[in-house]
Amino acid sequence: MGAMPAITRLRRNRKRKDKLIERCFVMTVDVDDWSSLLRFYSINHDPLKADLEVSVEDGILRLLQLFEKHEIKATFFVPGEVAQKHSGAVRKICQEGHEVACHGLTHEKNECLQDKTKQKQMIEKATAIIEEKIGSRPIGFRAPCLRANETTLEILDECEYVYDSSVVPTYVPGYYGHLMAPLEPYHPSSVVMGKEDSYKLLEIPVSINPLIPFPFSAAWMRNLGPLWVKFGVKMNFVLGNPVVFYVHPRDVVSLPKIKDVPWHLYRNVGDSTIRMLDDIISYAKSSGASFVRAIDFAQRWRAE
Repeated sequence: MGAMPAITRLRRNRKRKDKLIERCFVMTVDVDDWSSLLRFYSINHDPLKADLEVSVEDGILRLLQLFEKHEIKATFFVPGEVAQKHSGAVRKICQEGHEVACHGLTHEKNECLQDKTKQKQMIEKATAIIEEKIGSRPIGFRAPCLRANETTLEILDECEYVYDSSVVPTYVPGYYGHLMAPLEPYHPSSVVMGKEDSYKLLEIPVSINPLIPFPFSAAWMRNLGPLWVKFGVKMNFVLGNPVVFYVHPRDVVSLPKIKDVPWHLYRNVGDSTIRMLDDIISYAKSSGASFVRAIDFAQRWRAE
């Protein structure tokens, strides 16, 4: 008998959470540079030359213009080294009302798969750099290349981060994934980051299509087309899940042809991606979407 009030309370809390996340669209930007992508594919290159060939600042500005057109705010996940090199662009992101969150230090693909000492050193250094550049401490995190582990969550919790957004509830071999993770926000386990438990830290998973478990981020949009994204948005809204979408600045600029960079990285980049994003944002708005920054979403969730 004594358990009934607790069960009723949980159900009521769940209803409030469901209302909170209904038709929420979190637009996110992973601000890693061209050099980090070349490192991911183990391509020898001159980092300075690579970053001149593909300007991360040009990509940021194009996305800022698109978001201003639609009057939406987004979350930009910025590596510490990118914030150091492009501090003017990072400050502009803040000045226009968008969130700057942490995306690791150097954006090495295994940066958040190392032991606790190394991970903590890199996360604390990245946090300090971003705080210095924007004047406030970042409280959201996304692991480089969406590759993290339980140690990462432990460190974020110790460093008083409010939320993480590194989990993708699917599995893409060689890239990322936590196949059995929840599709909606949850407080993760200290043992298995793809399971719900008792961490104060909130996990905000990157969205996948609930029926066909593939992501529909900008990379997938560029290769499968905007209808794939619209289908994913619709199905998540039908099921009461928020949409967490991500794009890179390199998706919206021209890219030099480099041997051993996979073909799918080039497909429909530049103006084509801008047009598709414009279409997706308009579609989401017409479907009743409320565009929010990840930090606003997380703080509202915690307040309930």
